[in-house]
Amino acid sequence: QKEIEYEGEVHNGVLVVQNFFGVDYPTGVAIVHDLMNARLRQFRHVAEVELPVLYDDFALDAEAREILAGYVRELEHWIAGILIWHRGCRRYREEDLRRGHGTPWHISGPTGLGTSAAQITRLLTQLAGSPA
Repeated sequence: QKEIEYEGEVHNGVLVVQNFFGVDYPTGVAIVHDLMNARLRQFRHVAEVELPVLYDDFALDAEAREILAGYVRELEHWIAGILIWHRGCRRYREEDLRRGHGTPWHISGPTGLGTSAAQITRLLTQLAGSPA
């Protein structure tokens, strides 16, 4: 919601689903929610059921099994971290979004010795506006 309403984002997952399926916002949210839950269930199934079979099929030793198990733990931490970040980040709190964050800043481009060519558009605009 934040990306769409406040930043004009067009690559938001819910917005993509809305446009692709031609559905309203609540339906798009429900589809993305179901998709995310399905992917999490798939991840858990692979970790709990399919990896042990893979270990046996390839006769992996204890070291290789631990390396793969460690990678799964890292992915679990990453998934949990994303959730914790989204829940705790002020970026997603509605009261902060409505309040705004002050005057937006603008990048002016490079300055200093040897950067005049980067400012050519501004210089040409100034010249075009000055009397001949």
